[in-house]
Amino acid sequence: MVDSTQHIREALLSDARKHKPHDEAERRHQLAMIDWLSDPSTDGPFDRNVFDPGHATGSCFVVGTDGRAALIFHKNLKLWVQPGGHAEPGESDPAVVSAREAEEELGISLGGVVPELFDLDVHRIGARGGTPAHFHFDFRTLAVIEPAELAPATDAAEARWLTRAEISAIGVDVGVRRMADKAVLMGLLASR
Repeated sequence: MVDSTQHIREALLSDARKHKPHDEAERRHQLAMIDWLSDPSTDGPFDRNVFDPGHATGSCFVVGTDGRAALIFHKNLKLWVQPGGHAEPGESDPAVVSAREAEEELGISLGGVVPELFDLDVHRIGARGGTPAHFHFDFRTLAVIEPAELAPATDAAEARWLTRAEISAIGVDVGVRRMADKAVLMGLLASR
């Protein structure tokens, strides 16, 4: 019988392998994830207390049917990002993690929409307090919903619905720009 850790690792590995990267940078993230998940010593992929080299997280690029994306200003990171974060105990599906995080951080309901894998990103988290530096292997999903009034909570100091041009104007990291560019190409996000 396959233990649950191995089953979770294999499911994530399958998702990472099937994903079609947008550009060479995302391809490098994909290969890093595949290497990490292919290692049989990778234990508890969603365990937020595993720091060598890190753990899986889930985030969600939420796009409204009006062509705007919902981003949060993260209190700790001091950056505009998509909602997302760590799995809760018992969660092992990036879609579940990302949907819960989006609803919590944006203060809205996804209305039962099950987010689909949209982007892969590996980024370093610096040491903070008693937590050592480590990597987040972020499975980023996409949810297209009817826009609603945002009521940010938890890690978000502020949340806004933004077009691609507005996203550029507030300054975001390369991963958020990549997701925004993908959404524009798909006809989901307004460029202006």
